[in-house]
Amino acid sequence: MSYQLSSFRRFPTAFAIVGASALAFAGLMVSTAPAHAQQNSDYRCSGLAEQAHVAANGVEGSKQTSARRFVATGKKMCEAGDERAAAKQFRAALKVAGVAEAESDAKMASR
Repeated sequence: MSYQLSSFRRFPTAFAIVGASALAFAGLMVSTAPAHAQQNSDYRCSGLAEQAHVAANGVEGSKQTSARRFVATGKKMCEAGDERAAAKQFRAALKVAGVAEAESDAKMASR
């Protein structure tokens, strides 16, 4: 009988260890989240996105609709962590709007 009582006393300890391990794993998953989820510092999803947004609002008619669609798609790509695909969308918006990419952004892209 004392053996059963002994294993019963170990159960809460084992449960606590499993619970602590689960919490540690959850913390690890949060700390290793993609960079886009932690901070949006990539120039393609900040500077280039802003430039495309302003350019899309500066044109009229069907060009504006098309440019805004590219910007919206680019923003979703940024949220998904695909900065390269997002940059293509933002550059397409700039092209539709007839605006050249800012030279500072172009220099950063070549790095």
